[in-house]
Amino acid sequence: QADATQVDVELAATHDDNLSRAESERDIFSDNVLDFGLTVTHSMLLTPNSGLRLRGGMHFAEHAKYTDLNLVSANAGVSYRIQPVSGDTAPWIEFGVMLERQSFRHSDIRDGRLLTMEAIAGKRFTDRIGARVGVSREQRWADDARVFEWQRHRIYVMGDYKLGLDSTLYASLSRDFGDQVFTATPNSDFREYAKAIAIDPVFGARSAYRIGAISDMLELGASMPLN
Repeated sequence: QADATQVDVELAATHDDNLSRAESERDIFSDNVLDFGLTVTHSMLLTPNSGLRLRGGMHFAEHAKYTDLNLVSANAGVSYRIQPVSGDTAPWIEFGVMLERQSFRHSDIRDGRLLTMEAIAGKRFTDRIGARVGVSREQRWADDARVFEWQRHRIYVMGDYKLGLDSTLYASLSRDFGDQVFTATPNSDFREYAKAIAIDPVFGARSAYRIGAISDMLELGASMPLN
């Protein structure tokens, strides 16, 4: 199909075991988060093996305990995908860019804009098993506090297994290089190495610090239709 427009609605429940991204146990806070997303995608076929996708959407995140972090965001992006060789199991390559505006309920220091650029390669090994690897770069600008401005690079690998026509299990492992932001009890060592600091009342008498570091993240999940 040469041109197509698709509307996706997503509802997800997650448990974040380290909202503050801290290292010390006394600074680690967890919460349950309900995410709702609405995305409109318009796809255009450029050649038999390549196409362009235009995306725009809204994202809402509701926290059970730390409601100051409730999020409303709007995003727009474009991506180009090419499959050099045709076939259901042939590899594909995708390049994309997205700009997102983020606003938090009662945490002005976190409000800002996020630009993401990425390159991904993936393939399906069977009709049930697929995998992809990617690299991305993030640039963030904060409205107020510089502590939530950053530049970072990410590499990741992701695998998925289709349980049926619409249900999928997936696992993702990523590593970030560059600026990392965490909230912790004020510490002279953090102050010495921090690129920026701001008081973060969301987690009590603590401060947010931005430093250069490496972080890893593992995500496990399941995707299934709402209807």
